[in-house]
Amino acid sequence: MDMLCASAASACVLGIIFSVLKNMTPSEKFSGQINMIFSLILILVIAAPFADIQLDGDMFDFTENIPDDYSEIYDRQTDRLISANISESLGNELVSRGIKPIKISVDINNSADGSISITGAEIIIEDSSQIKAAEKAASQALGIDSSFVNVKAEDTVNEYS
Repeated sequence: MDMLCASAASACVLGIIFSVLKNMTPSEKFSGQINMIFSLILILVIAAPFADIQLDGDMFDFTENIPDDYSEIYDRQTDRLISANISESLGNELVSRGIKPIKISVDINNSADGSISITGAEIIIEDSSQIKAAEKAASQALGIDSSFVNVKAEDTVNEYS
């Protein structure tokens, strides 16, 4: 009898919640999909007491089940994004100092503990007379030794390409 009361109470509460949520849908084209989702949830909640299913929030935690391939892809994409953001910031810093960068590439190391370190930078600038100034500005902005910063002028890059 308790199972029947629990199912009826769950159905009533979910019916009220679903009615409110259905009225808040942004457009009619989603109503069929929302009805299907609500119906599946309602069936699951009504059947749970009879099937002795324990419903808790942990059963919907999918983060632990992500395959390693996807986490590696995520890590690589995160590294690219961080590198691009640092490169953009470095470019803005160089422009503010009167140096015109053409291409900036920053190498980073994203450790397992969440720390990020800059391992090097390669910068191509327009004017070869500003190589030393660009190297100094980049090493100061990135907080790394100038030996890890490789600055080339555009005209020297084209000669060797």
